[in-house]
Amino acid sequence: MAQGFLVCVAPDAHIDYLAQHPGLVHAYLDGAPAPAPAPSWWPSEPPPMLDSWSINHRNTDLYHWILNGGPGHVSDAGAIFQSWHAPDHPASFVKLDAYTERFALHAAQLPELAAKVRKVDLEAVRRAFVDWCKAQGKTWEDIDRYACEPFVDEFAALGEQLDAAIRDGHGMLW
Repeated sequence: MAQGFLVCVAPDAHIDYLAQHPGLVHAYLDGAPAPAPAPSWWPSEPPPMLDSWSINHRNTDLYHWILNGGPGHVSDAGAIFQSWHAPDHPASFVKLDAYTERFALHAAQLPELAAKVRKVDLEAVRRAFVDWCKAQGKTWEDIDRYACEPFVDEFAALGEQLDAAIRDGHGMLW
């Protein structure tokens, strides 16, 4: 099981190589040596990652709900969090390992994800959080602005990373 929801950017060529060699994604993310012959671009240290998430395997559906406005499965780039709680649902992400822990989106898919991320604000988070809590049978009456701000901050950080990846023509791994 993946230890956390880590996100990094990578050129499409790296994503394609890792998709063709599914056993190598963890070595790539660790900056560990690849089995010979390794491509010339293989990292010698871990790539920079966005790792400030409060996300884990128990709440990926909440993050999916926040991003997509509800619990329904999607097949577009908004499936980033769905990849962990519903990895076998048909979606446009690339599976990078046999354990359904690591996935990717190609560069052409990131503008669609960035547009969804930009829509995440306090009201969207509060509405999704309340609805998610109701669906889980949890209390929601005390969900206020302060409970929602950390989610908005996390999505803002993801948005910054997406903007940089789009600017550089890169895709994204998680």
